[in-house]
Amino acid sequence: MRQPVLKPFNDARSIGVILNLRNSNCPDTVAFLDQEAARHGIKLHYLLVNLHKHPIPQWCLDSRMTVINYKRDFTHTGKLKSDTADAFINTEFDFLFSVSTHFHPVVKRIATLSKAAFKVGKYFSRDNPYDLTYRPSYSERDLELSKEYVANIHLITLSDNSDN
Repeated sequence: MRQPVLKPFNDARSIGVILNLRNSNCPDTVAFLDQEAARHGIKLHYLLVNLHKHPIPQWCLDSRMTVINYKRDFTHTGKLKSDTADAFINTEFDFLFSVSTHFHPVVKRIATLSKAAFKVGKYFSRDNPYDLTYRPSYSERDLELSKEYVANIHLITLSDNSDN
C-alpha cells in the first residue's frame, strides 16, 4: 500500500502538475507555479490534458510540458491507450498538483497512477487519489486553486516543523 510522504514545500525538488487545457486561465496558473518553483529551486513538469479537438496553444510547446489528447490517448472510460503520459506517471515527484476545478476521469486516472510522494487535488468524492484535498468555492478558478495548494502545503509543514 502506498504511504504518502509530505515534506516542506521549500525542500521539494520536483512537482508534477496536471492541468486541464479546457480552463481559460491555464497560462496564469503556469506563470504562478513557475514563479513559486523558481523562488524555491523546484523543477516542474506539466501534463496538459486536452479534452477537445482544439489545437494546442503555442504556450504549451515548452520542454517541461507533455500534452495528452483525451480522444487519442485514452479510452472512453479513462483508461490509458498510449504511452504519452507514462514518463509523467512514473516520475517520483515530491508533489503532484492536480489543478482542475472540473472533475474528469482522465485526470483522476493519471493522479491515481502517479508515483508522486504526495498528491494534492480538488475533493470530488470519497474515492479520490489525493493525500490532501481542497474544496474551492464554485466560482474559484484554477489559478486560485493552485495558490491554495501552495499556501496549504506551506502551512501544514510549518506547523509540523514547529512541533520538533
